[in-house]
Amino acid sequence: MWKKEDALDNETAKPHQSEPKPVEKREPTRAKTQGDRANIGRSITIKGDISGDEDLVIQGAVEGSVNLKENNVTINSEGRVKADIHGRTITVEGHVEGDLLGEEQVVLSPSCRVRGNITAPRVALEDGANFRGTIDMEAKTSRVTPLAQRSSAEKSTPQPQSDTVGAPATMGADVKKP
Repeated sequence: MWKKEDALDNETAKPHQSEPKPVEKREPTRAKTQGDRANIGRSITIKGDISGDEDLVIQGAVEGSVNLKENNVTINSEGRVKADIHGRTITVEGHVEGDLLGEEQVVLSPSCRVRGNITAPRVALEDGANFRGTIDMEAKTSRVTPLAQRSSAEKSTPQPQSDTVGAPATMGADVKKP
């Protein structure tokens, strides 16, 4: 193919020479792109621990643990998980038996069924979500504060008391038994 740069210079009868371009060497990067996402398909069953450096979508079954604290974890409506899940943002549309620890947020969709405890600074339970467990939304720093370091006002706050099973709890008031 003829290129204008390769044409002879009419005045000097010498080929036109340009400066050679330096060759750039590109090193493969492991930088996370927005599209990095692993998928556990509907027909896949995994028994064991899952960890990694990319977002995860679970459509199949997982038993063990899922540890992706820097990434998003989504349990699809067909997903079945019997594991503790640790992720940046956890979205549950399927079934989970285990604790959910979200660094930023945990979202329970209307189609989900969750049996376990949730710990995250933000928790969203959408209308219709089926959830049984506890929710802890305290900041990380207060989760690890020993009882000895808490303020005296917090220590002296009366806790709810009940003398009978099923009776309403009271705040330090005297409860008369029938």
